[in-house]
Amino acid sequence: MTIDAQLVLAVKFLAIILKVPRYVITEHLLQVGSYHIVQALEDPEKRQELEKHLIEVHLLGSELQDDENILRLGGNKPIAG
Repeated sequence: MTIDAQLVLAVKFLAIILKVPRYVITEHLLQVGSYHIVQALEDPEKRQELEKHLIEVHLLGSELQDDENILRLGGNKPIAG
């Protein structure tokens, strides 16, 4: 299993820009991501979309089709069909 190279570069870039160690950015991203996942679990449609995303993108390694749709999972906006 490998971590997406763009994600690694993004963490490095954010750490440089914000002048903090990479582990600080990584911890914050986990914190924010956890919040959004918990929010998605409260709505059956968002939970189903999250499960689909986790399987297709993170388990099977397919490319993410719509970044904005995934960001909406933890928010109050409806998911685009």
